[in-house]
Amino acid sequence: MKIASIQSIESWRLRRMIRHQVLNLFKLFLGRPLTLPSLGSMTLEQDDVDITSQWLSDRSQWNNRKVVTDYESAFAEWNGSRHAFAFMGGRVALSACIHALGLQSGDEAILPGYTCVVVPNAFHYAGVNTVYSDIELDTYGLDVAQLEEKITPRTRVILLPHLYGLVCRDYEAIIALARLHNLKVIEDCAHSTGAKWCGSKVGNLGDVAFYSSEQSKVLNTIQGGMAVTNDDTLAIKLKEYYEQAAYPSTERIEQQLHNVYLNYFQQKHPSRWWRGDLAELLYGDKLLISTTQEEEKGRKPSDYGNKMPAPIAAIGLNQLKKIDRFNQLRCETAKHWDLWCEKHGYAKPLVVEGSEPVFLRYPVLVEAERKKNRSWAVKELGVDIGIWFVSNIHPTNQCLLNFNNANIAVSRCINFPTLLQ
Repeated sequence: MKIASIQSIESWRLRRMIRHQVLNLFKLFLGRPLTLPSLGSMTLEQDDVDITSQWLSDRSQWNNRKVVTDYESAFAEWNGSRHAFAFMGGRVALSACIHALGLQSGDEAILPGYTCVVVPNAFHYAGVNTVYSDIELDTYGLDVAQLEEKITPRTRVILLPHLYGLVCRDYEAIIALARLHNLKVIEDCAHSTGAKWCGSKVGNLGDVAFYSSEQSKVLNTIQGGMAVTNDDTLAIKLKEYYEQAAYPSTERIEQQLHNVYLNYFQQKHPSRWWRGDLAELLYGDKLLISTTQEEEKGRKPSDYGNKMPAPIAAIGLNQLKKIDRFNQLRCETAKHWDLWCEKHGYAKPLVVEGSEPVFLRYPVLVEAERKKNRSWAVKELGVDIGIWFVSNIHPTNQCLLNFNNANIAVSRCINFPTLLQ
């Protein structure tokens, strides 16, 4: 990048910081809060920043495989899974699951018509055709009553999602349907790391499962993911994909580590009203975008498919030590939103009998206008609200016809933050 261009960007950041601080003065004058609870990176704490600083100051252990295997083993033990493999994204872990199941070009996978674009992308990169099925509006998972109609002779796998930290309403019924038709099941646990069904953590009923540690998820390594299985034969195939995967470049690892600083000081630090601006001045040029424009257009990024290196696994290990505490806090906050729903006449999300959700976010169906114009939440509740998902294939503008429940969720589902401090 040319020096003049760099100086221009730095000047723009400085001007933006000044405008932001002037706005903060107005907020102080009006008695308004300077910050609101963030929708991402609320599990980052000073110890994660300290670990990041240690790894940036000493790069001699960046290739230490033991740190990664320690993280994988700790996750597998905590999750109740026999095998776990760490990647640089939940979407990459999904690609590993697709490889492990031996899916071929022309095979069909059934997905919910209410998902993130990176999910169908992983199948398309492998040449697998995606068929969509409608959801239910209790937990926003696949509706088993409509799912069977989508099965064809080419169907090989069902992707079973647990959204927002809830356990899918039709969990066991979908597993049973898949077994009846000799289909494989991939559990999408990106939102629900730690949620339980009948005492066991989700991800252990299907054939394989994947989890995300992207900055907006339950566990946070900025970007990252895990693939698990309890099947020894599938574990061999997961390991095959893993061994063929490259580590990210040192530049990419460094960039991700600096994003720990960015995210912590912008989204979690008690003084983020000014520390966040300072962090942007220092590290804003290293900002990582979770879903790139390439991916939104269905193109495979050049660095797609990497496995997790030691510095990121070290942060994952530290986050894993805190996950139960944070999930408990989420569940306590969910009780607050339960009361809000009861007071205002909105249906609460369903907690399926026998399940223990983790409430990554608290989803509610409100009037479509209240989703479009969300300023009411700041004024009335002192929070920003999430809008997963804004389309059937979020965040693209892809719309699916005749998916009644999914389309209702697209137009009306908002989600409240569940970590408020």
